[in-house]
Amino acid sequence: MNWKSLIPFNHSKPGALSSGLCIFLTLLYILNWVFPINNGILLSTASLKKIQLNRLTLYPLAHLSLAHLVFNCMSLFPQLTIFEAVHGTFYTAIVLNMLALFTAVFYCLLGMLFFPNSQVGGASGWCFSLLGYYSAKESELRPYYQVTANHKIPTILFPLILVVLLSLLLPQSSFWGHIIGLCLGYLMAIKEPWLQYITPPSWAITKIETWMDKWISLIPSFVVYYRENNASRNHGYISIYQDDQLPLYNDNFQGQGRVVGP
Repeated sequence: MNWKSLIPFNHSKPGALSSGLCIFLTLLYILNWVFPINNGILLSTASLKKIQLNRLTLYPLAHLSLAHLVFNCMSLFPQLTIFEAVHGTFYTAIVLNMLALFTAVFYCLLGMLFFPNSQVGGASGWCFSLLGYYSAKESELRPYYQVTANHKIPTILFPLILVVLLSLLLPQSSFWGHIIGLCLGYLMAIKEPWLQYITPPSWAITKIETWMDKWISLIPSFVVYYRENNASRNHGYISIYQDDQLPLYNDNFQGQGRVVGP
């Protein structure tokens, strides 16, 4: 799939947050070779009980191997670019922080009962949250994913199958962290209006961006900062796929998806 063609608003440049986050994750991974950064931000099951806010919110920045980092960046960047373009850069940053915190809380609660000595890190929770979000949204338009000419699976279950396959291929991966992230993505898609109760109102974000104008203007021109005033998250979801890009199937839907985002 040509992810560049999916960026809304006719922009050929990626989002500032999406690009900056992947660059930052890479720099942190390199710095961790010299300074033990991961030791202070990896999430442990005791982090909630000890109220270690640094671990509860920063663990997605820690990556344990180059393959771990590359896989997460490749998975996160295209999804986050589309989400950022539709929802706005500042709002997207808030959502990522919320997802990290809620995933950590549920992971710690489960961990206290079933895996009390584990530690996890990495942005894969974000990846599965966004994958769950878009799978749930896409399933409203195209309920089935056509695997073969005679076999199809529910679109909404596709990321769940990926979680199971990943846990089988990489047993050391955090199955429960991925599941929790995925479930939060589903919830965010199905109950997206609920986000207004845990995120700042649009006018407040606009005010903050006005205060930050001097710093926003310093963002390099090869990326785009999506301002709150240009966000279109209150519009209805439109498919991010064209009909010739993905073997999706719907008995009732006969139209073509527009390449603009949710």
